[in-house]
Amino acid sequence: MTGPPRVVIVGGGATGLSAAFTLTQAASAQGRPVHVTVLEAGAAGGHAQTVDEDGYLVESGPNGFLNREPATLDLVRALGLESRLVTARPDAKRRFIVRNGRLCRAPESPQTLLTTRALSLPGKLRLLGEPFARGPQPGVDETVFDFAARRIGAEAAEMLVDAAVSGISAGDSRLLSVAAQFPTMVAMEREHGSLVRALFARRTRGGAPSTLMSFDRGMATLVEALTDQLGNAVRPRTRVTSIERSESAWHVRTDRGAALQADAVVLAVPARQAAPMVSRLDAPMASTLAAIPFSGLHVVALAYRVSDVPRPLDGYGYLVTRPERLATLGVVWESSLFPGRAPDGMVLVRAFLGGTRRPDLASSGAAAAITHARADLERVLRITAPPARTWTFAWPDAIAQYTVGHLDRVATVRHRVARHPGLTLCGTSYDGTSFNHAIAAGMRAGRELAGQLAADGWSAGRASSAEPALVSR
Repeated sequence: MTGPPRVVIVGGGATGLSAAFTLTQAASAQGRPVHVTVLEAGAAGGHAQTVDEDGYLVESGPNGFLNREPATLDLVRALGLESRLVTARPDAKRRFIVRNGRLCRAPESPQTLLTTRALSLPGKLRLLGEPFARGPQPGVDETVFDFAARRIGAEAAEMLVDAAVSGISAGDSRLLSVAAQFPTMVAMEREHGSLVRALFARRTRGGAPSTLMSFDRGMATLVEALTDQLGNAVRPRTRVTSIERSESAWHVRTDRGAALQADAVVLAVPARQAAPMVSRLDAPMASTLAAIPFSGLHVVALAYRVSDVPRPLDGYGYLVTRPERLATLGVVWESSLFPGRAPDGMVLVRAFLGGTRRPDLASSGAAAAITHARADLERVLRITAPPARTWTFAWPDAIAQYTVGHLDRVATVRHRVARHPGLTLCGTSYDGTSFNHAIAAGMRAGRELAGQLAADGWSAGRASSAEPALVSR
């Protein structure tokens, strides 16, 4: 192929858009032309959509990000969005756990672990023994629950950790690998011999605690800025069916009956979607990708009059412990977090249903999801009035599940990818499931690809077309 290198990025969510923007910025900084095309099966932004209507800002997926990771803030600065950032209200630090049908304040520090009503007295006494807990068994890929039970006791593992895992990943702490899901926790134990000692050591070192942030018009602000920068390079509603490699180029086939030729391909889609795309290219890779499980979610947003809510929504929201057997995994009090999420006199909450606890609800109809959400809100918050407005968002493959063996699966995938120069896989299926992880993975992929293209003798020749070459089937 003549002219500047052509790169096709499959997936126009946060990871794919970040990769495309970072690559084009690197190309511009080096004075080297590159043609980038982003193919997205749905709407640009993936899960990061914001409904803006009648005074409501309703997030379909992530509602913000923590400022402790530099990648997202670096991207915000590069896009000139600093003035659009908003910080969560101080009350957002106040979080609750549902236990025995009651809202209990979740502990926020080692000291409050001993005062929280989320644990019984025996559970709190067991916590005191955390510094003396036995170490891990060598060579065992320990689950999150087993790790927590070993260190802080079975009750705290169930009431605090398992509930948090459901809220973070919609998963089951008894199945997830602690080394893959929470590597920081493993490092804390390894370096300090105790989670409590590690927390106190961090406090001694100082540093401001992380803060939840978003944008004045919701998370779509970031997506819109990225798509504005990328322009016609982003092609939504274009589904990729397969990728193949010839001696001269990569061929990315779509559901529109043509193949795009490229010098490099980035797969920034969930592993489950990437698997069939590479099945003809590398069957072992496809099999390993398909083995990474996913958990689905149904997000239900409900608006109520303030007068219809019996208690003040003075915090972030609440998580539901497994013994409660509710349909919801948790509820976020959106209008309490950021300004402008609901009109005056109204509140906006979002309920999360499904996950590994109730996979049937992830794919249920909107009416059923709303009914379940309302029933749980009545039980926990005593809201009996009908909502003034509702919105639903179904995500069948919302979050990758880092079950035991995940690190080995990822290592296998990367070994197979190395056999195909010009192919990159990135995203939240591999190294972290948060929005920050998605952005960081995309930016890292963009930088590394720019370096690879430069090492391969990045052409500064003429740009014959702003589009990748098209080849009929």
